[in-house]
Amino acid sequence: MPMSAPKRPKFSIGDVVVNTLYGTVGTVTGIQQVDGTFLYEINHSHSLFAEQALVALSEFAGDLWIVEEVEIELPFFLGEIVRVRDYGGHLFKVVGVRTEIYRYYGEGWEETIYELKRLTDGWEIEVPLEDIIPVALGEETSVTLVQDIVIAMPALWPLPADNRSSGPSVDELLDVYNDYKALYEWFGDEQYKQMMETVVQRLRTIVNHQNIETDKG
Repeated sequence: MPMSAPKRPKFSIGDVVVNTLYGTVGTVTGIQQVDGTFLYEINHSHSLFAEQALVALSEFAGDLWIVEEVEIELPFFLGEIVRVRDYGGHLFKVVGVRTEIYRYYGEGWEETIYELKRLTDGWEIEVPLEDIIPVALGEETSVTLVQDIVIAMPALWPLPADNRSSGPSVDELLDVYNDYKALYEWFGDEQYKQMMETVVQRLRTIVNHQNIETDKG
């Protein structure tokens, strides 16, 4: 019998996708394969998302809205020398910075993470803004970035009447749940447990919607 072709990831690095669990739009920045399942990093985050939870932006059936602008203040610049809380007198050089933006129902926050390299041996660490201590005292300077946050309208879920899918089906959501359950068992990251709970909420929403439609019929 001829060997079947190896499974290929649905998305590629650089693809813009909609995360149908959270209703957010992002860019694929990394791909991993764990136990035959493809998992995707979005916007350089440390979390991995299951393939079934993602839809290509070009295939998304709903409307997209820019709902807010977020201002991010960056008080330290690339190349700047700093100290870090709990690291004594060691000096570090700023080699990177990223902003992680979290949006959930009823709450949201932003975190600025700095990537640092120790001057003595090149050891690299990542620390939040509040743990960085400036070395030079004097006039404070900073830059403020304004970023648009794009969110897909959750009112378009569950599936529209014409069966155009703007999100995963019940079976796909169950697969997503099992993927995140496996990730939680492997890595013990509480965020994967939170994603499992999000999938359960999405399933409840679909079931409730189906019950309402049945009662109307």
